[in-house]
Amino acid sequence: MIKTNGRLLVVDLNFLKKELVSFFTALKDGEGDPNKLMVDFLARVEKDLSLSSLEKKLDLLYNYEKNYLELVKEFKEEIKFASSIQEDIRKERSNFFAQTLKEVSATLKDSQVSDAVASRWIEELVSSYTKSLSLSGNLVDEHAIDTIGELRKGSKEEAKKLHMVENSNRQDAKKDE
Repeated sequence: MIKTNGRLLVVDLNFLKKELVSFFTALKDGEGDPNKLMVDFLARVEKDLSLSSLEKKLDLLYNYEKNYLELVKEFKEEIKFASSIQEDIRKERSNFFAQTLKEVSATLKDSQVSDAVASRWIEELVSSYTKSLSLSGNLVDEHAIDTIGELRKGSKEEAKKLHMVENSNRQDAKKDE
């Protein structure tokens, strides 16, 4: 970080490294007046560190996050619905293995069903029930994935719009220079 005018600015170290390598390579290779090379280097770094540049980047990030939050709010009910169904499925699965299966096993014993038949019947019940829950879970997951896909698509479209605006602002700034 670099402190300037009492404010902290984040420095893009990759940019700074690239500029330093470029500067020292040009200096080493004798590609021009050292003073001009230094002035050009400082101008590029100062431009990257300028408050207006930082404000534009923060504004872009803020707008992206704001639009993402609006999309989440828009799909809030769908998200709650999918989450609620997933929770219900987890509870039902837990209840089945914790209580229902014990009750079925006890009923089979009380009915004097042979152990081999009871064991086979319980295995098939568990298999059938597990497949049913998996199918239900997959349907919920697909709905959740579709909703997430719509969120991503919306946020990508917004990011693309914001990127176009930023590029337009950069071109306008270059024209002003």
